Amino acid sequence: MGEMKSSWQIAMEKAEKLGKVSPEEINSIKYVPEGNRIASQYLQDDKSDLMAELAKFPADDAVKHVKNGIDEILLLNINLPHNEEDMRRTNRAMAGLRLIKENKKQLETVLGLINNLVNQYQLALKQTYEEFKKKAETTIQQASRSPHPQRGDQMPLEQRLQLQIQEEWRQIHNELDAQYGKALDEHKRKVREIA
Repeated sequence: MGEMKSSWQIAMEKAEKLGKVSPEEINSIKYVPEGNRIASQYLQDDKSDLMAELAKFPADDAVKHVKNGIDEILLLNINLPHNEEDMRRTNRAMAGLRLIKENKKQLETVLGLINNLVNQYQLALKQTYEEFKKKAETTIQQASRSPHPQRGDQMPLEQRLQLQIQEEWRQIHNELDAQYGKALDEHKRKVREIA
């Protein structure tokens, strides 16, 4: 059985097969995964010190690529919140970006837009759900008042209505996520471009 190879070794072998690899590409292959690891640790552990981990890489070339790896993971973790954990992770990721980005003023502008978007999303989700809930309750009440014959082994009307209502809510929720997600992706793209 052969020796296990690291992803870096495999990447280097592939790169050698393709031709000459520049020092910049080598540094990227070597240090971006380190940044990914550091960012993942930072997001999981509130006691993790992002800047102390970054300081372990003395060369400017290495730091640039480590920051790119950190940036990549932090941006992946800024999402529309569906629960408290999503919100915590999004806030933690934005705090991490504040630490590693140099253009603080430009970053704060875009992060402010992200915060506004998240707040608008939560409000829209709540309002949409309340409207949907009222409509669903009315539909169920009307259905329960009307006579409905049971035929053989068919699903009871109430159960069919519940499934239909759940599916309608899932579609509405997905549409809202897509609408706000598109705007969030655009803001994240702007953050990625900030030095």
